[in-house]
Amino acid sequence: MPQAPKTLNSFEAIVQVIHDLRGPDGCPWDKEQTHSTLTQYAIEEVHEMVEAVESGDDAHICEELGDVLFQVVLHAEIAEQRKAFNIEDVIEGITSKIVRRHPHVFSDVKVTDSNEVIKNWEEIKRLEKKDKPASKDFFNVPPSLPSLQRSHKIGERTEKFAFDWNDPRQVLTQVKAEIAELEAAMEEKDQNHIEHELGDVLFSVAQLARHLNAEPESTLREANRRFIRRFEKMVEISKSLDEFVKLSAVEKEHLWTLAKRNTK
Repeated sequence: MPQAPKTLNSFEAIVQVIHDLRGPDGCPWDKEQTHSTLTQYAIEEVHEMVEAVESGDDAHICEELGDVLFQVVLHAEIAEQRKAFNIEDVIEGITSKIVRRHPHVFSDVKVTDSNEVIKNWEEIKRLEKKDKPASKDFFNVPPSLPSLQRSHKIGERTEKFAFDWNDPRQVLTQVKAEIAELEAAMEEKDQNHIEHELGDVLFSVAQLARHLNAEPESTLREANRRFIRRFEKMVEISKSLDEFVKLSAVEKEHLWTLAKRNTK
């Protein structure tokens, strides 16, 4: 029977624990996992880590970072069992990449600000890929990203290709035009057309967020939290959810106004 490490706060401890989980006397669930079956959990854990960061709760951040680390080491253990690579290869790969892409820290390259750092980073990435087969993907944005975030990154790429609006007012005009097209689709009552135009509205709103220096995914997450806080306050004022449901639309609108005032 595997023994838990005597020291639990070392990197070697988590590597050993996961090795044992996948070993002959390990956990049936962990032994069944593959890179593919774990994908959903990797996405969930990163999202939970982001939520923790946005909460500002250090204990929660620490916990969620641990969950993300578990995913990384578990994937590396699965790969080692396949004789593909191991955790040392993962560490070496990322460490060498970070050193290579920070010549202003680890070499004699001089930079004046973070904009120049980003410019150099992109050039180094381009040189790294020059000997690889050309990709037909102009955007190189992971499909698994949340859609608003993916729209934002697509816009960042097209900006580099000089295909973009010049200022937020122009994007706002585009948003209004897309809304007008959505209204026309709603008049037609064609569901496919409605969804098409609604998608265009969401995409253009993501570009407006980019031009306003706001990341749309995190902006929407905060709007979701704000709505939840206000709704909970409405229910609290009305004493119970059952009582809230019985209220008229006018009474609920009044409660919403009170909730906004009390949750600022």
